[in-house]
Amino acid sequence: MMTSNESESRKGFCPVYDIDCPSGLEAAEDCENRFKTDYNPLTNFRDSDIEHCAIYRMEQKVAVSKASDAETEENKNSSKDGE
Repeated sequence: MMTSNESESRKGFCPVYDIDCPSGLEAAEDCENRFKTDYNPLTNFRDSDIEHCAIYRMEQKVAVSKASDAETEENKNSSKDGE
């Protein structure tokens, strides 16, 4: 269980995955409340929507990270070519 300080520092985070909620603080709080009650994405459409959002956002985060890594690698290669 989280302490009150940990809970305060996690405001605005997705309760499913450890990422900032792209929909904002209020949406994150609504999801957190739902997650703490009878969360079941297999039987409840709203819960399924929360899960889908979290998966989609995590995939976006990974894609951006990969694109950034590829860009960094290209910059390294182009700087070596210029030498």
